[in-house]
Amino acid sequence: MAKAIREYTLADLMVRIEEIFNANPGPIRGFNAIVQYDVNGEENGTYQHFFQDGKLTIKEGVSATPTVTMQLSYDSFKRFVLGRMSGTMALLTGKVRVKGDISTGLKIESILHRYHIREPF
Repeated sequence: MAKAIREYTLADLMVRIEEIFNANPGPIRGFNAIVQYDVNGEENGTYQHFFQDGKLTIKEGVSATPTVTMQLSYDSFKRFVLGRMSGTMALLTGKVRVKGDISTGLKIESILHRYHIREPF
């Protein structure tokens, strides 16, 4: 049953994102990168998103050198997933800090828009 994003733990949200992306791999075909999220706030954790050959695999912790690392609060992460926060504005206002290839980080935003993730999901 679909839930509102506020009902997900960070770990559950990562599982759901992986399910959504892999159910429709079109938007991630041809995108190969390791995107790391360092999330803090009401939920904390580090997750790496492995995009390869039209598939997304999400792992907790650090097991490879990321293409880009994004540090942000759990609230900002949720808003980013739902398309309620612009990646560019988040960078400019300090809501997200990026290390590594910024263009890869911005590409994630365009990929998310193609999934049209809305609540409940």
